[in-house]
Amino acid sequence: MFSQHCKSLRGLKVSEEKIASIPTWQVATCYDEKERAVLAYADCLALGGRTPDALFDKLKSFLSDEEILEFTYIVALYDMHAMMTKALRLEFDDRDDPIVEIAAPTDFSARDFLDTGRPVADLGFIA
Repeated sequence: MFSQHCKSLRGLKVSEEKIASIPTWQVATCYDEKERAVLAYADCLALGGRTPDALFDKLKSFLSDEEILEFTYIVALYDMHAMMTKALRLEFDDRDDPIVEIAAPTDFSARDFLDTGRPVADLGFIA
């Protein structure tokens, strides 16, 4: 799944430095406080859903309830998709190390299906 996410992030104009640093976001210096909180929240969701109160309070300091709900839904949807593609052996990057990006098919479009046309900064996600 990592490969698809890298390509989608490029479609949203996320920097190569940030894309390359996702596997080590906890120690990477390219993310700001807001991005770190969003990444930590995504990790909590992917690892079972429980989120420490301090992290949730941090999210609420810069995201509205609607934005938190939208982000939670998107992460949960991607998690469901990942589980299904693994179970059905449909992974694009079915490799021993899933944290390695592989080339996209030649006809792949980098435009993410979640791109609403709104500026990325307005979505409250990584810019």
